[in-house]
Amino acid sequence: MKNDTLLFLSYLLKYLKHLYKPFSLGITFAILSSFLTGLGTWSIKPIFNYVFVEKHYEIFKFIPFYLILIFSLNGLFSLLQAYYMKSVSTGIINRIRLDLFKKFLSLPYSRLIKERTGQTISRVINDTSQIEPLLGESSQILFKETLTVVVLLFVAFYQRWDLTLIALITLPAIVYGTKYLGTKTRKTRRLTQASTGELTHRMGEILQGIREIKISASKDLMLKFFAKELERFYRLSLKVTKYRESSKSLVDLMTGFGAALLIGYGGSLVIKGALTPGAFLSLLTAILLIFNPIRKLSRAYTGLKEAQGAWSRIEEVFHLEEEKGGTLKAHPPQKGFEFREVSFRYDSNLPYALYRVNLYLPAQKMIALVGPSGAGKSTLISLLPRFYDPEEGEILLDGVNLKEFDLESLRGLFGMVWQEPFLFNLSIWDNLILVKPEATFEEVREACRAAQALDFIESLPKGFDTVLGEEGLSLSGGQKQRLALARVFLKRPPIIILDEATSQLDTLTERAIEAALNELRGKHTLIVIAHRLSTITRADKIVLLDRGRVVAEGNHEELLLKSPLYRELYQTFLREK
Repeated sequence: MKNDTLLFLSYLLKYLKHLYKPFSLGITFAILSSFLTGLGTWSIKPIFNYVFVEKHYEIFKFIPFYLILIFSLNGLFSLLQAYYMKSVSTGIINRIRLDLFKKFLSLPYSRLIKERTGQTISRVINDTSQIEPLLGESSQILFKETLTVVVLLFVAFYQRWDLTLIALITLPAIVYGTKYLGTKTRKTRRLTQASTGELTHRMGEILQGIREIKISASKDLMLKFFAKELERFYRLSLKVTKYRESSKSLVDLMTGFGAALLIGYGGSLVIKGALTPGAFLSLLTAILLIFNPIRKLSRAYTGLKEAQGAWSRIEEVFHLEEEKGGTLKAHPPQKGFEFREVSFRYDSNLPYALYRVNLYLPAQKMIALVGPSGAGKSTLISLLPRFYDPEEGEILLDGVNLKEFDLESLRGLFGMVWQEPFLFNLSIWDNLILVKPEATFEEVREACRAAQALDFIESLPKGFDTVLGEEGLSLSGGQKQRLALARVFLKRPPIIILDEATSQLDTLTERAIEAALNELRGKHTLIVIAHRLSTITRADKIVLLDRGRVVAEGNHEELLLKSPLYRELYQTFLREK
């Protein structure tokens, strides 16, 4: 089986095809920098022997200028190498994030709601951030310092191969020690990233449930939970630092042993006259310089394993199965939807939300879904655009199974307004034209007028340019519902689904919107979940659900006669009215 690290690197390298120019420049400057390091080290022997041993002091005045030139060029090449490799690393990270985000958008809805928000954000942002040091700092080290080690080894072996081997006798200990610490770092980093995701999730959860926390006086309990996760993150972060820094300390220790052996044996050779002082100084410099890049390579390898721990969580997402559709293009319904023995549950450990449902929803009609809380109404409408698929049975559109249709064209048939509609942190205008980017200003205004939203929008200081969520702006539930309804009126899709979409509106506003919806009857299929009497009595067909089953269907008068449950619900509607 291939080495996991090589697989990791091979995956990252595929992104280089878009960044080959900065990558090539980074490698070029790394080679030049390593060459200058080797040249400077190699030149110590001839300069030292020629000037100081052979006493050609007239050359001495040029040495400072030579050193300035070597170090200046080396510094310039190192800067350019770092710049271009950073360009590569940031470019790769952005592409990974884009691919990761694209992958999330392609996952089934049922999978996404199980994936906790904090963990999702952590994988897109935090986990990819852990890879960036590898591709930036570590990639510079891996390429540049490897070349430097090779050049310096050549210089050292050229001077005295036997002394070089003695000095490098500690190298196996460095290799095996670094490998062990790298494995430890990878495992701990994975746990740390999971803890980071848990912290993000916990914070989001606390903010979402802040009303419940304040009303239940559970602030101290929430602080306890959050502090517990912070403590876990703290311990794991310290472990990562311990393993990462241990690799550096290991190289420092082995450098001391190697240098001691070299100085002890090499010094004795100089004393005996078997080695010139210049050659010994050049060799000593090369060996000491070799251990510095080895130290950096050791840390880079540990960083590689650390990034690999973060990558393993990202890789899990890339391996998730995407939602699949068919090849047929969906067209507006001519006959309608048919449920055949449809059963569905949200989890295998939970009871059925729908059980053996057989139902026909005619096209171009207004259908009302009614029933007690938990009867399965919202679940039923969620199956139509394939947010979920039935566990058993099938759903047909004009006689064709929904799975045969291309997902984009199928979902393009729908306009949906929920009881708690979601609006993005964008301008009101951008929120509206999400459903129809090419819409004109007059079309948007007309849709808002039909949804009774135009007056409150134009009363805002910035009107349609008002950014939701900024400057403390917070819309009421009714205003959000009106904007969501305006999107539906703008899109005018063949199928409109309203899930308690007017529950937070006053009576006059609701009646005005119902009048606008009434104009769509006969041309659009309207499916409504409602508790208000006026909506239900006007429906062409009423479907009564209870405990996941269809228990009755018909128009208002028919159900009053044949269904005790419907009569009971009707009495409740009258009392609420």
